[in-house]
Amino acid sequence: MKKSLFRGICLVLACAASSTALRAQENEKKHEVTKYTIMERFEPELVLTPEERVQLKEERVAEISKTKEIVDTLDISERKREKLLNDILKKPYSPRLSRTMAKLEFEDGDIE
Repeated sequence: MKKSLFRGICLVLACAASSTALRAQENEKKHEVTKYTIMERFEPELVLTPEERVQLKEERVAEISKTKEIVDTLDISERKREKLLNDILKKPYSPRLSRTMAKLEFEDGDIE
């Protein structure tokens, strides 16, 4: 009785977790910004339009993914890699990330 109850609960939890993960993948593509901001009421000429803010956000996401790809190809320890990946999301202008990106040596293919 206890084993079947435990298996049932595990099955329900597994189904709930998988459905949550599927929903997260569907919502990943769309970027949302607030339509109206508080600053817009006082200084409307300083505020960017929602379309411009979406464009800036998409550019930032592209920059993050490019930097992640670069960090993933580096020959460094996992601990340092995790710190750099954390810096990319939390502190994009951290000294550790800037120093690492400055030390990179890019190899050019067939440039003449």
